[in-house]
Amino acid sequence: MFDVSAIGNPVYDIIITPYVRTNGRVLSGCSTNAALTVGKLGGKAALIGKIGDDFRDDFISVARNYGVTPFPLASRETGGFYLRYIDARMNDRELRVLGIADKIKFEEVPKEALESKSIVLGPILKELSLDFVKSLVNENADSLIVVDPQGLIREIIDGKVVRVANKETYEIIRLTHVTKPNEHEAEVLFPGMDMPRIAKKIYELNNFAGIVTVAERGSYIAFDKGIYHVPAYRTIERDPTGCGDVYAGAFAYYFIKYQDLLESAIFASAAASFMVESTGPGFSIDLSKVMERFEALQENVKKVS
Repeated sequence: MFDVSAIGNPVYDIIITPYVRTNGRVLSGCSTNAALTVGKLGGKAALIGKIGDDFRDDFISVARNYGVTPFPLASRETGGFYLRYIDARMNDRELRVLGIADKIKFEEVPKEALESKSIVLGPILKELSLDFVKSLVNENADSLIVVDPQGLIREIIDGKVVRVANKETYEIIRLTHVTKPNEHEAEVLFPGMDMPRIAKKIYELNNFAGIVTVAERGSYIAFDKGIYHVPAYRTIERDPTGCGDVYAGAFAYYFIKYQDLLESAIFASAAASFMVESTGPGFSIDLSKVMERFEALQENVKKVS
């Protein structure tokens, strides 16, 4: 049985920050980075997504190299973005589409991949539907389901990707255990609320846990014991791409082992700090070093309400 199965299309992106620029397209994506995180931490991870023939072999090779079992599904083309950070703080970014992979149907996902202690849903561009999630919940009643909603609220307008809330996303929040938007996605889903209140609102919808990540300020988690602020680990920031993805994978990995929501959020924050130091799938995460940062962050966790 897998510890974590990550479902969502991989992407091959061009990434530009004030500090780095990729040499061509590199493997990324929420499900990809989440699964790679689990594999690098020593867990058993599966990665399921649709990809074109042009990058299929590379996708399989990278996944296996980091201890992840890939389940590539055929697509007419490979998804990807031209991704440029807007300012020096790298707090938000502009996305332009390089390719759009096909939608994932529930019946296409191998049963082996669904036999997992936890499932991270990391869509990139609406490849996972509400019907998919309903089937998943019915099939996997005992699995923890973590949702990164970034790809659920994306629309393409004039070649640019913009965020637009929709009814399906709120229903997916209700059906699953943990939803983790970043602050920009949170503002689209729950306009007019501050980040701690949004985390609580998510918790009120799913009755398990709500998380909002706030870049270098860390994250907020709300669950039955209250709302807590978890700081980010201070480090040299080169590229924040994929930090939220690493957070999701690390959160699921820790929770299935220890069943502690707050500690899972602290562990996830510690793990995400390694992703910001590098670019692409070769990011370095070592369990013992993550635990060192975990212990440093524990001292500064604060209850908000």
